[in-house]
Amino acid sequence: MKIYKLITVTESVLNAFKKLIPQLSSSCDLPTKDDLEAIVNSNNTLLFIAEEHNDILGTLSLVFNKIPTGDKVWIEDVVVDKAARGKGVGKKLIQFAIEYTTSKNIKKINLTSSPDRIAANKLYQKLGFIKRETNVYRLTIE
Repeated sequence: MKIYKLITVTESVLNAFKKLIPQLSSSCDLPTKDDLEAIVNSNNTLLFIAEEHNDILGTLSLVFNKIPTGDKVWIEDVVVDKAARGKGVGKKLIQFAIEYTTSKNIKKINLTSSPDRIAANKLYQKLGFIKRETNVYRLTIE
C-alpha cells in the first residue's frame, strides 16, 4: 500500500471520491472534479490518498490555517472504503499526516470525530490523540 499527496485529479480519483464520500456522510454533496482540483491547487489543504494495486482505498484531508495564535492543522474527512477497513489503511493515512505535519515543524494536530465512529475514535486515541473538553458549534445558514 502506498500513501501519497494527491497532485492530479484523474477520473479514477473522481470515481473513488464518489464512492468514498457517501461512506463518510450521506448528507454531503459529492465533490466535482473542479472541487477536487481547487483543493489540490490550494495552499491550505492537502489530500492524501491510500492506494493498493491501483485501487484507492481511502483518503484524508489535511488543512493548514495561519492565525494570530499560531499555525493550526486539522485532519478532516478521513474515510476508508468499507471493503478495506480493518487492514490498517486509516492508521497509515493518519501516520502519513502526522509525519507530514512534523516535517513542517508544527507540533499540534487537531481532529474531530463523531462519537458513533467507535473504531475511528479508538484509532485516534491509540495514535496519541487526546480527547479535549471543548464545545463544537455549527451554524447552518439556509
